[in-house]
Amino acid sequence: MINRTSKSEDTLSRDRMVVIAPPAQQGALVNRLREFYPDWSFSTADTYLSAIADVARRPVRAVLACADPAIGRPEQAVAGLRSAAGEEAKLILCCTPESESVTRRALTGGADDYLLLPLDGDEMDAAVGYVRPAALTEQTFAPAPAVSTAELTQLAATLAQLDARPMALVEELAKLIHLAMGTRGATVIVEGAVATSGDVVTKPVLSAPIEGTDGIIGQLTLTERIDGPFTPGDTEKLEHYATLAGHLLQAAVGQREWRRLALTDECTGLPNRRYLQRELDRILARAAQERFQVTILLFDVDDFKQYNDEYGHDAGDEVLRETGKLFREHCREQDIVTRYGGDEFAVVFWDPQGPRSVGSKHPAGVLAVLDRFKSALQSHRFPKLGPSGVGLLTISGGLATYPWNASTGADLVTQADQALLTAKRNGKNRILLVGE
Repeated sequence: MINRTSKSEDTLSRDRMVVIAPPAQQGALVNRLREFYPDWSFSTADTYLSAIADVARRPVRAVLACADPAIGRPEQAVAGLRSAAGEEAKLILCCTPESESVTRRALTGGADDYLLLPLDGDEMDAAVGYVRPAALTEQTFAPAPAVSTAELTQLAATLAQLDARPMALVEELAKLIHLAMGTRGATVIVEGAVATSGDVVTKPVLSAPIEGTDGIIGQLTLTERIDGPFTPGDTEKLEHYATLAGHLLQAAVGQREWRRLALTDECTGLPNRRYLQRELDRILARAAQERFQVTILLFDVDDFKQYNDEYGHDAGDEVLRETGKLFREHCREQDIVTRYGGDEFAVVFWDPQGPRSVGSKHPAGVLAVLDRFKSALQSHRFPKLGPSGVGLLTISGGLATYPWNASTGADLVTQADQALLTAKRNGKNRILLVGE
């Protein structure tokens, strides 16, 4: 890790990152990185070779390299980057879930870490060893009337809701405006959502519009002040808070969208591996307290490569989408169906409200779900495979159950994966329990 304490603030503002990606992806990738590190400078390179020449000429804090399937020996390319950039620079690889196995192999060339696309801010910070400075927005506001300690405390509570449900942020904004302006009541209206703190504002005494990137998105309205009439300074202060509210609301929208993208598989629309890891840990922690069982299934489509080879990648994508959709239809709402990577899916079965039916238990109840799914799969139509595609697909899978087979999420996945491999070796088209 680079020793940031030895640098001046002026030097930090000129931190540089080199991004290696195909030209079509460079713009979006650099724009995303600028959201994380607005004071950094970024250079782009189409190939590992041109990046090596760049970092050899000028110092660099970090290199972010997208996985390139065309490189036969990726670990050698990474080793060249490491040699040119030096040991202090962070060398980070990024890839889609489909390229994860190749990227892991490339780590042996000297990379520090790899991340899944789309990039997540917290994961990126950890990879480059960066502590993000607290900031409300990227825009500098003009001086405003002084704020009290109570306002700052409420502002912190409001910022904490950026990742929460939208209404929670609007409610905290109403509390902030009410406190800051010293009124009997304040109301925040945002695109149909209304939140009031204090008295209901039936006859506004003062108001200000909330603007977003595409125009006015809401309004702040106030009752009379508790201590005398409003002053010109109060009007200015409310306008500043309206501007702040607009930026916070827009930031919350962007935050939720990036979080959704970061946790969603692009091809199938299902949650991805990152989401599975987070939710599985949460569910197992609850299962340990409430003493219920959790079963995980790992399965893949048998001989999936042949569908890509014979019918094309569009047909392969359709197989993945339809398989995931069909399995989702045979699960309850709380069960989690995810695309784990490639043609592999992971499903978490859990019963927070008790067993599915009287007397059912894991894994017997899960096997009943699998029987229904496999039966439906036999009659399901895949348009891109044509009439001959009906009844063609089969799956193989492995089941592991908490707490009997493992006590942690990672171990539970490993056990299910081993059972899946055994099912493959034993002829495919079957689901095996751990130990079978």
